[in-house]
Amino acid sequence: MNILAITSTSPWPATHGAAIRNGLLIEALASEHRVDVVTLDRPGAPPVPAPACIGRVIQVRAAPPTLGRRLRGGWRGGVPDLLIRHGSRVLRGRVQLLLSSGEYHAVHVAQAQLAPLIHDVWTATPHATERPRVVYDAHNIEWMLQRSLAEASASLRSLWARRQAGLLRRVEAWIAQTVDLAIASSPDDRAGLAALGAKDPVYIPHPVRAGQAKPDRDGQSAHPQVLFAANFAYRPNIMAAEWLFGQVWPAVARRLPRAKLRVVGPHSEDLRPIAPVRATLGGTVNDIDREYRRCWLAVSPTSVASGAPYKVLSALAAGRPVVARAQGFVGLPARGGIGVALPSGPGDFVKEVTTLATDRTAYAKAAEAGLAFVNSEHDASVVGQRLLDAYAGLPEPAAGAAP
Repeated sequence: MNILAITSTSPWPATHGAAIRNGLLIEALASEHRVDVVTLDRPGAPPVPAPACIGRVIQVRAAPPTLGRRLRGGWRGGVPDLLIRHGSRVLRGRVQLLLSSGEYHAVHVAQAQLAPLIHDVWTATPHATERPRVVYDAHNIEWMLQRSLAEASASLRSLWARRQAGLLRRVEAWIAQTVDLAIASSPDDRAGLAALGAKDPVYIPHPVRAGQAKPDRDGQSAHPQVLFAANFAYRPNIMAAEWLFGQVWPAVARRLPRAKLRVVGPHSEDLRPIAPVRATLGGTVNDIDREYRRCWLAVSPTSVASGAPYKVLSALAAGRPVVARAQGFVGLPARGGIGVALPSGPGDFVKEVTTLATDRTAYAKAAEAGLAFVNSEHDASVVGQRLLDAYAGLPEPAAGAAP
């Protein structure tokens, strides 16, 4: 099967959760099929370091829209801001040109921001029997995420999020009812896609590479280091940083005088004005696995979330326990025995971080449990096979496509 995969950010290097999922799922498809990739990137971005198993990689560089255009489209124009931020005429033109060749049996579209390209697949081919099958990987149910943001925000931010939730719900319902296969990253999101009208949505967990990790402290920094890795262009992660910096870390620093907070990920350097004592901001890092190996434990202070938290899974896959805020812990089992502590308030969050940094027995137990969990449920080879099985269940390849 010839597959065209389209992503709104580069899957390689894997600098954040969406890139990790996209990259590992695309690599799984490439193990049995020919896969070409089209990805949207910023002007001046370096070439994508794609694995050798991938076919063509077409990198479309486009400047982001102005704030004025986003506000006009997202408030008065009736277009979700998510689509405007990731919209590109150049990207659509390049995809339409590729589709006109008739060589693809399936088009793999990652995330709701690429909804216009799903429309283009349907309109680029005159006969339905010749149309490539469309596979949509949701990552999140975006309209529900915006609804949660509206509830957690105040004044204008709440109004904006509520407006976006309504717009996104219509877009995601259209996607769910249009595509040939809808994929969810959590059981809750699978139910969400079904409620939007998707027929037989499939649950494909987040994949991680966990086989080489060991639940020990090899490679850790000399002093306790707490890692918060996220994409800080994403509003829920900014809110999480504000909560962690203001209500949690000062108390941790008092209890653990040698502890350090390490914050990495796209746009983490923008948090400098609010960064607390003994915190370092690493920006975008190309080797996120190294960051997890050096840390003692990871935190996920997000209170608004959808899908499943990659910041949790990546830490567990590195043999590091996690302290996650219970209000934002979704998509994974909310129970003991998986290496994740789930405090609700700042006081309990401080207590859990302190315990894992000082109690070796508790640390070892949590690290071992977390590694066992990701190996059994999220190992990339197992998840990749589930994706291949889902593709095998698609209708027969398009009649006009190349053999």
